[in-house]
Amino acid sequence: MDENDQEVIEIGPDSSVHNSSDDQTVSSDEFKIDEEDYLTWRKNARLFDERTYRLLIGTILENEENAIYILKIKLRDYPEYVINEDELQLQTENEEMYAEMHSQVTILHKSQVNRIRYCPHKQFIIASQASDGNIYLFDYRNHPSKRGPFDKFEPLVTMEGQKQEGIGLAWNPHEAGILLSSSRDCCIYEWNVISNTDHQTLNPTRIFSSHSAGVEDIDWHAFTSAVFCSVGCDGNLFIWDNRNSENSRPALSVCAHKQDVNCVSFNPFSEYLLATGSSDKTVAIWDLRNLNESLNTLLDHTGEVNEVRWAPQSEFIIASCSEDCTVNVYDMSFRIVVTEILYSLYPGMLTNLGLLRLFPMTQYCICGK
Repeated sequence: MDENDQEVIEIGPDSSVHNSSDDQTVSSDEFKIDEEDYLTWRKNARLFDERTYRLLIGTILENEENAIYILKIKLRDYPEYVINEDELQLQTENEEMYAEMHSQVTILHKSQVNRIRYCPHKQFIIASQASDGNIYLFDYRNHPSKRGPFDKFEPLVTMEGQKQEGIGLAWNPHEAGILLSSSRDCCIYEWNVISNTDHQTLNPTRIFSSHSAGVEDIDWHAFTSAVFCSVGCDGNLFIWDNRNSENSRPALSVCAHKQDVNCVSFNPFSEYLLATGSSDKTVAIWDLRNLNESLNTLLDHTGEVNEVRWAPQSEFIIASCSEDCTVNVYDMSFRIVVTEILYSLYPGMLTNLGLLRLFPMTQYCICGK
């Protein structure tokens, strides 16, 4: 989020103004509000619970040009202030969350966009996992807000080396420029973007090969820069330490599910917890200190689980989405082995939900695809 997207906290209409010259408290009710002045203030000053986010989405069209879009989303979850008889009053009829969204940047993409990720160290840098097997790097500052007739596919860098297309894509949150991708060719690829900024085409710096089937997802450890995990169609969960010179052997491994493992997510608050989701319709919670069996298995979905994500506000909240067209949100704050389902959301989808994200500063806001 750039400087213009920061939250603004201001004095509300019920506050009083202290006059130091005569030590008197003057109520804001004594002031008359001019409507033109109010509208100017409202345009330039945001209230406490108004936040702006950028949402990154990509298309998977077969017979049309594909693109990456950056959407600007403004969320507001407070009652509206309105002018009534020249006085500032609180209107309580509209207390539900309000979302305003528009396209901010359009990036033409050569093939279908399997996955896209912001770089955590430079948020104007975007990596995409494409259906042609390549990884592309873009600087969205170089692309227009709307598509034009002369737009070209112009990636900053093309990363070549995967033998097949993949889905998994993850930036190292600790080391700038380190990117992981996973492929259906059973391998995980590590890329060093910073060390190769002068080249338009990059090769992987390392290849990790231990899965016996396609690697579906990868995630970096939240506390250790050298540790990441992977899951695949072989049902396995692997924990890797890239300080190990032996690229073909994970540090820890477990057969996590009897069917394909589609997704994995490290807990952002606990160094030991992670979650996996599978085609067997379950979500499993794991402790790195003992991978012999899962801590908990969540059985509420009736279709394949495509994504699991821990809430960025709490170590106990986890969400999952499935081909049963639902998003489930769980609370594990009492005991890790007793999990309460907070919500089961039916977002109106007629097809399966493949991806979800929890907004970082708005606790109960989720976007899905």
